[in-house]
Formats: sequence, structure tokens, C-alpha cells
Amino acid sequence: MPYIKKTLFILYILLISPSLPAQNLELPSIGDSVATGMSPEQERRTGESVIRNIRRAGGILDDPLTTEYINQLGYQLVSHSRAEHKDFAFFIINDAQINAFALPGGFIGINYGLILSSQSESELASVVAHEIAHITQRHHARAYNLAEESNIPVMAALIAAIVLGSENNEVGEAAMASLAAGTAQKQIDFTRENEKEADHIGIALLAESGYDPYSMADFFDTLQNRSRLYGPQAPEFLRTHPVSKNRTADAKNRAASYPRASLKNEFDFHLIRSRLKVLTSQNPKQILLQFEENLKSGRYADKTAEQYGYALALLENNMHQKAANIIQRLVKSDPQRIAYQLAHARERQLAGDTKSALRIYENALSIYPNNEALTLQYVETLLANRRPKAAIEILNKILRNTPATPAFYKLLAQAEGQLNHSTNRHIAQAEYYYHIGQIHQALTQLKIALKDKNANFYQRSRIEARQKQFQQEILESSDQ
Repeated sequence: MPYIKKTLFILYILLISPSLPAQNLELPSIGDSVATGMSPEQERRTGESVIRNIRRAGGILDDPLTTEYINQLGYQLVSHSRAEHKDFAFFIINDAQINAFALPGGFIGINYGLILSSQSESELASVVAHEIAHITQRHHARAYNLAEESNIPVMAALIAAIVLGSENNEVGEAAMASLAAGTAQKQIDFTRENEKEADHIGIALLAESGYDPYSMADFFDTLQNRSRLYGPQAPEFLRTHPVSKNRTADAKNRAASYPRASLKNEFDFHLIRSRLKVLTSQNPKQILLQFEENLKSGRYADKTAEQYGYALALLENNMHQKAANIIQRLVKSDPQRIAYQLAHARERQLAGDTKSALRIYENALSIYPNNEALTLQYVETLLANRRPKAAIEILNKILRNTPATPAFYKLLAQAEGQLNHSTNRHIAQAEYYYHIGQIHQALTQLKIALKDKNANFYQRSRIEARQKQFQQEILESSDQ
């Protein structure tokens, strides 16, 4: 319990500490680590710790296709930034609230509610660009350096808030992760100069990346309209990024200094919005009726994207025969689009034609090797059909070539279990627990693996090395 008491104290300090005075804030050059109390490596480790704890709270929406989309959008913006380090990672928060936040180390979280509320990809990009600016200007590190109690890292309080929010295992408490993150971010977002700077840099990024520079002001208008409609239930983004008439006017004036971009092809944006509507719906029948009505009445931004969402909704309602005709037309119109191939394979699985489903995955992976969305569904299908050796070969390959994804470790543990490889199963399960923030459970799995009489020298060495690493991380977190 001492650790819990300490995190409660840190959280208390965070909540009562006053916002940093904007007039006293001296802005360093981009990437200036000398002017701050946190090194880039410390920021990265802090951000990674936060991500693991958000996962522990169930706060991340793990849909590889949506994650790939938001990372492509994010990196298009980052490529035009003056950031010294361009190692960013974007992820989706499983929360319907309109919000986004930046973490130290280049991590940016976007609520799925923000994507669904954006009227265009440019509006979504405006928020992502704003959060990128918080990171390139190292606002988190400056907040830490200027804090009155600088021996208590601001970001340690963020981690504590998320951990405390995850103590309740109820599904409804998963949103605590993003709320806690927003609470911590208030320490930087309510400093006017930080917000103004992030707006200015964000608008420049929009223009240089080919997006409409006026889209940030447009999004501010959308938020203020929603705020008037909902009263005290204003979007969370407004509470962590307060918007005023002056701020909106400033954004418009800043945008006027850039040429208005030609309209971008926003089909991917509309496709992902349709996908998210189905993935996040709590009522499959209702979302199916909504797509049907939209298609009949013509209430959609893009007809093809709406048809794709309708096909996914049909699959969610086990109406695969009706979905098949739509999906076939979509595949014919764009044979190499991964979203359509995933839907096609899933429709074949629901129809009981596993052989065709596997062939679809294999053909798609020959074009897009190591694609996470395709690999995930392919491996799940292999394991459902008791083909663990093929699954392990694929999983080991992708885990060597891509950043660790918890779902792949979980599948690897399942595959090793099907082969009765107990040591490898516990090792894989330990990695899964570690990457979702359950480090004590990870250590338990390693202890079990170490006691396995079948463990060889290589496996024991690997287990012991990971044990030391996990134990060191526990010590570091308890010292904060």
C-alpha cells in the first residue's frame, strides 16, 4: 500500500498546483534539452510507461486499421515539422468524448469521439498538428522544469492518475485513462502562451502538409457550437484546451497568411469514420438501421464509405449473405484496399468457407507483408483451425520487424499452448502482460516459466534478463 499512498499524494499535488504563469514562460528553441529538466530519453520512457498504464485501464482502441490511418496522417504532419526527433506514435483512445492529448516522448492520443465529430480530415489534422506542436516545443518538459515542486515529476502524477483509474475493473471505468491524461495536461494547456504557440505551429504544419489552414478555426467553431448546445457537458477538449473568440479570431488571422490548399482526397477519412461507427457501437441493430437510413436518404459524405460501413454492420448482425454482394462490389472497385480484403475474408469465415478466407489473407499479405491488421485476423483464423506452427512462424516474424503489439503476444501464447510448449507460452504471456501495464502479472508468468523443467539455457537466460528489467522498472516507479 505505500506505493498507492505515494501516488495519491502525487496526484493531489498535481490537482492543487496552480497553472504556470504564461507571462513568466520563456520559450526555448525546438528540441532544446538543456533548457529543461527532462532528457529526450526520460521523456520517451515516461510516455511508454503511460501507454502501458492506459492499456491496463482498457483505454486504448486496438484496431490496427484505424491505428495505421491515424499514424499515416500524423506522420504526414510530422514530416513537415522542424522537430529534431521525428519518432512519434499515434494511438486511439476508446472514448466517445471529443478530446486529444500529447505525452512526453512523441506519443499522441486521439479519442475516437474526436474522429467521429470531425467534419473533414483537415479538422482532424488540425487537432493532431496542435498536439504535435506541444511535443516539438517540449511543453511537458518545460512544465516539469518550472514546477514549484520540481522533484515530483508532473508526468509521474499522470501515470499515477491512470493507474488509480484502472483499479476498478468495470468496463465503464476505462474512460478514466483519458480523463486522467486530460487532468495532467491542464498543467500545460491552461498556459496561454503554450496554447498560442501550439496553434501557430499547428496551422503552419497544416498549410505545409497540404491541409486547409483554416480548419483549426473551423474546428474551434464546431466545438463552441457544441458547447452552447450541451451546456455544462461541454466536450472534454474544451476543458483541456479552452477556446475563446479571440483564440478563434487569431487562428483565422494566422491561417490568412497561408495560401488556401486545394481539397485533398478524404476517402480514407470517411472510410475510417464508417468503420469506427460500427466498432464502437453498443447496439449492432441500431447502427445497421442508421446506415440503411443514411443510404436511402442520401445523408452521407461519401457513398462508398457509407456502403462499407453498412457491410460491416451487416457482418456484426451475422447477415453475411446480404453483406457478400456489397463487399464483392467494393473489392471489384478497389482490389488492393486492405479494408475491403479484411471484410471479404471475414464474410467468408462467417459463411463457413475458411479455406477461401485463408487464401484471401495470404494473397493480401503477399502484397502487404507484415501488415498488422491482415496478420492479426490471419493468425486468429489459423489458430481457430488448429494451425499453431504456421501462426508462430508468422508472429515471430512480425514481432522482429515491428514495434511490440500486445495482441500478437497474446496470440503467440495461445499458439505455444496449442503445441504444449509451456515455457514459451509463459514467456509470451509475460510479454503480453508487460505491454498492457500488468507488470506484476508478467513477473508471475516469468517465475512459472523459470521453474519449468523443460526450459533450456537460452530460455532461462532470456527469462532472467526480463525479470531484472521488470523489477528495475517497479523500483523506479516506486521511487517517484
